[in-house]
Amino acid sequence: MYPVITHIGPVVLYSYGTMLVVAFAAALLWTARQAKQRGVSADFAVDMALWMLVGGIVGARAVFVLLDRASYANWMDALRTWQGGLSFHGGLIGALAALGLFAWRRRASFWELTDLASPGAALGYAFARVGCFLNGCCYGVPTKLPWACTFRDPLSPTGVTPPSHPVQLYASLANLAIFAVLVRIASRRPKPGIAFASYLALYSIYRFLAEFLRKGVTARVLVGGFTEAQVASAALFLVAVLLGVVMARRGPQPAAASEPAP
Repeated sequence: MYPVITHIGPVVLYSYGTMLVVAFAAALLWTARQAKQRGVSADFAVDMALWMLVGGIVGARAVFVLLDRASYANWMDALRTWQGGLSFHGGLIGALAALGLFAWRRRASFWELTDLASPGAALGYAFARVGCFLNGCCYGVPTKLPWACTFRDPLSPTGVTPPSHPVQLYASLANLAIFAVLVRIASRRPKPGIAFASYLALYSIYRFLAEFLRKGVTARVLVGGFTEAQVASAALFLVAVLLGVVMARRGPQPAAASEPAP
């Protein structure tokens, strides 16, 4: 794999960090485009994305480190996000917390903003997982399939894994499909919160299934033969279904401005 793209003097350009930047740019461009179609300014979309970015990275890194505290000797090690190590579920919590605060400050509809951000989140995730592939993390169990890849493994006598499932690329393809579905759902202008609930449900299904290919290799079993992410995804799926039912049953709501008047 290629964890380091190049060195520019003393600066190291990491592939994972670079793809995170690409992921954010892709999500932002798509979200800004959709915001414009809804009569929302690009500045508003950029501000929202930046709030979610900060909250998402903080939440994602915090949960990842907390789940593997023994691997981090000091707080500086915990801050090296550009080398990999983020939890999606932690990032989701952090991003939603930041979005909630942003919506409150800007007097916007939280659920409308979640719907606006959801397709971009799926698109960005697809690019971010390419960063995982280049970094050589989050790979799957050994396989004899013709597209199997080897990854760095310091515990192996050869320094690499046996040919294994490139689960990171499966994740990219799955999230591109999720993105396409969400674009279709959003085009129908459903009730606020429905597109977001759909995103949570679709992501949970993908992640629950993908974890079977990572279990015991790059995903730890938590309980009953299921990994930490599978347990979290099952809980998130139930939340998504409940949210979808509640939002679908809501009566007509007063029109809420997506952006406050200047």
